[in-house]
Amino acid sequence: MRRLLLTGAAALLLASCGQGTTDNQAAAGNDSETNAGVTPGAPSQNLSALLGATPRLGQLVKAAGMEKVFDGKAPYTVLAPTDAALDKLPAGSFDGLDKPERKAEVTALLRGHILPGTILAADLERAVESGKGKATIATMTGEPLTITRDGDGLKVTGKNGQSARIVGTEQPASNGVVHTIDTVLAPAG
Repeated sequence: MRRLLLTGAAALLLASCGQGTTDNQAAAGNDSETNAGVTPGAPSQNLSALLGATPRLGQLVKAAGMEKVFDGKAPYTVLAPTDAALDKLPAGSFDGLDKPERKAEVTALLRGHILPGTILAADLERAVESGKGKATIATMTGEPLTITRDGDGLKVTGKNGQSARIVGTEQPASNGVVHTIDTVLAPAG
């Protein structure tokens, strides 16, 4: 657990300092110029605003105390579960999220859906193509996610074998991008 926290803290620190490209950006064929800040015509909403537009997802972000992360300038890619995906969680999953004893659980869940850097759908497609059908990217927890083709779309599979499809269109933000997924990815464990 301590290693997990230190890895995440180091990733957040590097990302917030704007230190070049991340391994995910390089794997997805994304260079640092893509993430060099807001460009003319770039989306005006940040990740915090986009995620907050879905009340339950916004509730998770707040419970984890990650509003500042998503308000910051460091770019992130968020794999955001749909409302239907959140509805599939066990009854009571949202009860008591604001309690301190649930913060670590909520934070781990969210971090398993966050990738450092801005990784667009086209970047994921190229990475899968160049990887001969699959690409591996790391979440903020350091856990690998495997991206593969699934029909005419993409599928994300976690270390524990659980998978989700990327659905809908990406939502660009001033500090990253949101890809909607149809299943909540449980932390590897």
